[in-house]
Amino acid sequence: MIFKRKQPSVAPELPKQPSAQAHRRNDEPSYISADMVIEGNISTEGEIHIDGELRGSVRAHTCLVEAHGQVMGTVSAQYVLVRGKVYGPITASRVTIQKGAHVEGDVVHDGLSVEHGSFVMGNISQNAMLSPGPAPASMAPPPFTLMPPPKPPGTDSNSSN
Repeated sequence: MIFKRKQPSVAPELPKQPSAQAHRRNDEPSYISADMVIEGNISTEGEIHIDGELRGSVRAHTCLVEAHGQVMGTVSAQYVLVRGKVYGPITASRVTIQKGAHVEGDVVHDGLSVEHGSFVMGNISQNAMLSPGPAPASMAPPPFTLMPPPKPPGTDSNSSN
């Protein structure tokens, strides 16, 4: 009697599917190059560099608007660096507006750096100031009292002539 050894079945190895976390968070930044114009909203959990034109909002972990970049819409991120132009509100934990940048819109931040030579037009406020409820007394501005201007010496109305 002859016995044959059974060959083990070899199932083809399936390519591994990236995990949901790996799929959502890519370590490589995304780029909108200088020759691109995008109309619509962009959302990424990673980093985006905008050197072209975006007509819409961007939501990212990190958003860099490069020197030739232009955003016409809302920018929301943990960190925003502006070297180019933003026409719309910026909301971020940290915002850096570098020399030569142009921002027209409100900036809401936890930390802000604005370099000399940049242009910013809009309201600037800290996230802590926007929390609901009344502001603590320590954050309230001191009361303002309008005082009359001082009188020149020798014009005192109480002195007799």
